[in-house]
Amino acid sequence: ISHVPSLAPAVPAPVAAFTFIDLFCGIGGFHQAMASLGGRCVLACDIDEKCREVYFANYGIKPEPDVTKLDTAVMPDFDVLCGGFPCQAFSHSGRQLGFEDTRGTLFRDIARILKDKQPKYFLLENVKNLKGHDGGNTWRVIHRALTDVGYLTYDDPIVLSPHMFGVPQHR
Repeated sequence: ISHVPSLAPAVPAPVAAFTFIDLFCGIGGFHQAMASLGGRCVLACDIDEKCREVYFANYGIKPEPDVTKLDTAVMPDFDVLCGGFPCQAFSHSGRQLGFEDTRGTLFRDIARILKDKQPKYFLLENVKNLKGHDGGNTWRVIHRALTDVGYLTYDDPIVLSPHMFGVPQHR
């Protein structure tokens, strides 16, 4: 018996409903959510080597190691920027140095990428204390940076916790 090629037309790969980048990606929490909604990740980034290994094993995408070195001129276009920027600088359990902590300044890279790439949407995640850190000044700086690069956002951050969505975890 010889092989007979199929006469059926080739089925094209499904087109993603939207594309996203996953900054401070960890092992892929945002990736899981966005992919479940039909998104396709076009770039990921995390400084932690072990997280990058797990992300690659789970999603086949090798995350870039340093958000400060991402070149927007060669970065693919995308619809949504996702970023869970480091919270240690703002958390009650940390020293609360805010923008005086190097990790706290990494938000500026999010603003830089938003300014240069102008995606349709962004989704940022951090700790509840970001809202009131430094008497609310931290949020005012972040809000101003987002509006300065052309985005409309809430005047006050939205504080959500998994337990509000039926997940047995209070954050």
